[in-house]
Amino acid sequence: MYKILRKEDLNQTTTLMEIIAPRVAAKAKIGQFVILRVNEEGERIPLTIAAWDKKTGSVTVIFQKVGKTTMLLGEKKQGEYISDFAGPLGKPTEMEGYKRVIVVGGGLGCAIAYPTAKAFFDMGVEVDLIAGFKNKDIVILEDEMKAACTRLHLMTDDGSYGKKGFTTTEL
Repeated sequence: MYKILRKEDLNQTTTLMEIIAPRVAAKAKIGQFVILRVNEEGERIPLTIAAWDKKTGSVTVIFQKVGKTTMLLGEKKQGEYISDFAGPLGKPTEMEGYKRVIVVGGGLGCAIAYPTAKAFFDMGVEVDLIAGFKNKDIVILEDEMKAACTRLHLMTDDGSYGKKGFTTTEL
């Protein structure tokens, strides 16, 4: 069983959860994911690792409540437990040898773009982060992204926040 250390709703459909999983936190790298099950009867789902803390042994995931399993996960409260949490899985993002990068994320994809940009930025790489959303109401991680890049280019499809247009327009 894996304890939910922190739960934060980022908007109406998107939730951040920090889960105690020391073995995963000890080996996690940018670009990897976990497979989790909310309960013993539930299906296994993959979620990208958004952050980890080796000291506390926690791993952060960000997910959108769109299906049965993510709805069940979203109902869990801070202090409760989930059944399984396996990882880290997948090939980590290649990080060496770059001087300048552009990281692009749209909507929930910003949950993946943010830690990637932060890792590069923390290594001294010049980072342009282009983050796109449908409208102002679903913008997530804005402050975190601002602190994780040289330049943040915030886009909304309808122009309600940031610059009007798609991420590809800014790219």
